[in-house]
Amino acid sequence: MSQSDTNKVVWIALAGVIPKEGCDLISPDQGAYVNLLTLASNEAEYRSKVTHVLNDHNLELLEFCDIRPFSEADDPADDILDIAGELRQQQNPKHVRYATFHMFPRTM
Repeated sequence: MSQSDTNKVVWIALAGVIPKEGCDLISPDQGAYVNLLTLASNEAEYRSKVTHVLNDHNLELLEFCDIRPFSEADDPADDILDIAGELRQQQNPKHVRYATFHMFPRTM
């Protein structure tokens, strides 16, 4: 593991997304909010990694909300705690993990 990899911590943000053609995670008439977690050194790295993964899953990013280093002091849900723990343990800088998709109907 390189020195730069050891400086990475878990970052989290809530992302609003809608499906692009070919997306199999959510239906075309829905959008979703989802917490996304990954190891990063700063906000720019977090944004880059998450945006790349969303594109790979044919999801269009509408917005990021509250991008920040993950903190257990925020009293997150158990699934988010589990994901953060796995990211810390595995230390794979390529992993981007998502929690539950909270769907909403698209009106456009």
